[in-house]
Amino acid sequence: MTTTSEKTAEKTGVTQNVESFLKGQLSQAQKRFEGLEGEANKAFKVLETRGQEAKKEVQALWTKVQAGELRADPRVQELTKKVDAAGTELRKRLDGLQAKVVEAVGVASQSQVQQITHELGRLSKKLDVLLKPTRRAHGATKNSGSAASSPRA
Repeated sequence: MTTTSEKTAEKTGVTQNVESFLKGQLSQAQKRFEGLEGEANKAFKVLETRGQEAKKEVQALWTKVQAGELRADPRVQELTKKVDAAGTELRKRLDGLQAKVVEAVGVASQSQVQQITHELGRLSKKLDVLLKPTRRAHGATKNSGSAASSPRA
């Protein structure tokens, strides 16, 4: 039979084996962690460098925009033409849609109101021309003391 001292020695040996195993695993994990940390630092430095380069590019573009240099670029001119054409087409479509809505509602459009206003102004001038001699004639009768009332225009 084994004695107590042998059991204690056996336990101590197992404990030392477990302890050495755990230390080995811990050191391997620490090495992997250090490797990951190194890779993360490299990735961070790469991202930082890219960010600085992008910042410089944006600053250069902003300087060109402020100086108006981009307007001379053929690509920008082509885009400007396309945007203008799209805007014109959109205005035409909106005008057509507005005309359809006005027609459906039965309200006079702005151009129709302008035409009516113009026609009313023209007719008002003609009426004034026709009424001026009448006013003069009535004005002479008023001064003479006539009791008849004159029409007001």
